Amino acid sequence: MANVTVKIDDELLAKARLLAAQRNTSINAIVKQKLEEFVATDLKREATLRGLEDFYARSRARVGKKTWSRDEVHER
Repeated sequence: MANVTVKIDDELLAKARLLAAQRNTSINAIVKQKLEEFVATDLKREATLRGLEDFYARSRARVGKKTWSRDEVHER
């Protein structure tokens, strides 16, 4: 497993240590969890985009030429 060095403001680190102690965990565990969430969120986003691309490829819907003007659409 790799080690990572991070520069953190002293005050922020003190608050983080206090919160970690209150939650009976460590700074390391919190950082690891947040990194896992960060990566998982990005993987979900990429999977969603691939799903949309597949859906669009299978769809018969096509965008045609614009035959209207903004003024026509908003004419009252």
